[in-house]
Amino acid sequence: MDRDYVSVTGDLCADLLSNIASEQRAKVVYEYLYRQIDDKKVRETIDFLLNREQAHNKLFREAFNKVMKSGSNQDFGTTKAAKMYFSMSEPSPENSEFDAGKTDPVKFE
Repeated sequence: MDRDYVSVTGDLCADLLSNIASEQRAKVVYEYLYRQIDDKKVRETIDFLLNREQAHNKLFREAFNKVMKSGSNQDFGTTKAAKMYFSMSEPSPENSEFDAGKTDPVKFE
């Protein structure tokens, strides 16, 4: 049976974001294990792994920042309508952007 150890979409931005997320998930697991284990040597090993995950995460983020306006991250003519947000919460929180008297949607640019 063949196994794939590298997953590539062909889109550098998507792949880097996936790698960043994977490193973050691994860091969360190591932090959980670190809090559960009292053995000094095991904690030293987990500490090493935590630092390695953090270093990988930093490198992936730096790479992403260099290519962030390419590939799937490009704005391919997204319309204003696609960037609008409507609160459908009932009732709306008091003193919010979504008070009953307001009808204009909040826009995220």
